[in-house]
Amino acid sequence: MKISIIGSGAMGSLYGGMLSRAGHDVVLFDISREHVEAIRGSGLAIEQAGSSEVLACRPAATTDPEDTRGSDVMIVFVKSTATEEAARQFAPLAGPGTIALTLQNGLGNEAILRKHFGVERTAAGVTSHGATFRGPGRIRHAGKGPTHIAMADGSHRRLVAFATALAQAGFETHVEADVAGLVWSKLVVNVGINALTAIMRQPNGRLLDFDETKAVMADLVAEAMAVAKARGVRITHADPLATVYEVAKKTGANRSSMLQDFDRNRLSEIDFINGAIVREAAAAGVAVPVNATVT
Repeated sequence: MKISIIGSGAMGSLYGGMLSRAGHDVVLFDISREHVEAIRGSGLAIEQAGSSEVLACRPAATTDPEDTRGSDVMIVFVKSTATEEAARQFAPLAGPGTIALTLQNGLGNEAILRKHFGVERTAAGVTSHGATFRGPGRIRHAGKGPTHIAMADGSHRRLVAFATALAQAGFETHVEADVAGLVWSKLVVNVGINALTAIMRQPNGRLLDFDETKAVMADLVAEAMAVAKARGVRITHADPLATVYEVAKKTGANRSSMLQDFDRNRLSEIDFINGAIVREAAAAGVAVPVNATVT
């Protein structure tokens, strides 16, 4: 199975590196020539949280989109702010049977892929894994959890082979039927964590050390749940706030993707996370003052 990673930062490198270790034909695409050349030269190093173990991986790496042609699966891991551009660029390189899968944060990426790849070639998913970019050719695997994926058109049998590949690579994977519920359920978690870690300049677990930040997390999640209810979306978490706290605890040492954007003075994905709640709330007539303030 040929698997291309479109956007090989921390999370893209984690998935691509582990899939290559499992014996799959993996191409890591990234615009960072320094990162690509480091992988080409010395391979990809994946540090393991809580131990001194470092996994060595040898995926192919490229800055040329053409190298992704003929992929069975394209996993899109670019920042949400770049999804439109990436989808426009890579859709012509996809074959009739290619699956374009978003495992990105936030709300709106799947709709962009549908527009460019078509609903029959689009899949969406969520992952509880966390990763931190340590430098060219090196990342840290900072947190583990299940991955859930679903085809946009409901033809979920097409994902079975890829789910098997992910499992072979060490990713617990579940093929689901409800795309919207998956994305919104992950969105609720990101809404409660990411922006606060960036504003506080602290890793995920630090948010749990203060009653004040836990209270803001609770307000953010409650507002997101009110919007989801108004929009008729089924959230998979039995207790959403408890889930948010648990994710923050399990990924305690992780610097969220938004905090990593702040670290590098890059555009953040706020418009696809808390900002998405604000937009959806306006359409549903729901007040979300805390998400609006954070955004």
